[in-house]
Amino acid sequence: MKDFDFHTPGSLREALVLLAKYNPSTSTRSAVIAGGTDVVIELRDFKRHPEHVININKLNELRYCKFENGKVRIGPLTTFADLERDAGIREKVKSLHYCASNVGSPQIRNLGTIGGNVINASPAGDSISTLMSLDASVVLESGRGRREMKLQDFYAHCQKTQLAPDELLTEIYFDAPTNDIATAAYKLGKRKSLAIVVVGFSVLIERDSSDRIKRSQIVLGASSKIPVRINALEDYVLGKPLTEDTFKPCGGMLSEIIKNMIPEKDAELFEKYHKVESIKSITERTFRRILDCFERRREGK
Repeated sequence: MKDFDFHTPGSLREALVLLAKYNPSTSTRSAVIAGGTDVVIELRDFKRHPEHVININKLNELRYCKFENGKVRIGPLTTFADLERDAGIREKVKSLHYCASNVGSPQIRNLGTIGGNVINASPAGDSISTLMSLDASVVLESGRGRREMKLQDFYAHCQKTQLAPDELLTEIYFDAPTNDIATAAYKLGKRKSLAIVVVGFSVLIERDSSDRIKRSQIVLGASSKIPVRINALEDYVLGKPLTEDTFKPCGGMLSEIIKNMIPEKDAELFEKYHKVESIKSITERTFRRILDCFERRREGK
């Protein structure tokens, strides 16, 4: 690890001043650190060589989760443990609660921030596919001003984002789910815990007054360079009744979609190691959670 100057700003404004001063346009290299679960490893392994490290971990103004005027607003320094403990997320946004509860180990959940996970832009990022299924937006700020965009537009490529060198992610927000909306997620890893996601599957379903599917947002993670909306599945379930029979073919459909997304040389391995059955299983479990959520609401639970 090379020597660098370490800065700990006391406010967002001070952090933005530092970013404006230390970035590639001023011929300096900087890195922003919050929880450090990714950046510290990159520094240790000499994958990054900053001259200045800006620690934003003390900016409590960026650590919050609140339901406000029909929106869920989350500060980027909110940890996965914060989200796991939040009663509103647990009751109203099941997919995000599942995601937060299944990130790494308790130590990682206590340190790792949702903002860091979003910025890291890994195809296997635990929160990204879930936030995409919620149609989340991000707020980016710099000394030049503020801008907003949909999360799916934020990603340009694998581990590449629209974040400018002098910008910070300052908020993630999405519409708060109503009683006519259910969300669910499921991830497939190589083991039960501390596993990098092999396949991530996140779903939002909205019903109409006759219990038919009015809107669907279905996102697949870790199977392509960035998480993607599965339009074929979304279109297939639209207008159909909320029943097991509606969702039953979705596992096979998703398996075929994934096989078409992966390189031809890996297609045989996909079949050989029973990935088809695994995909069918996570699809079935995810949609089962959607149905269970609506069933509990019908029963007034």
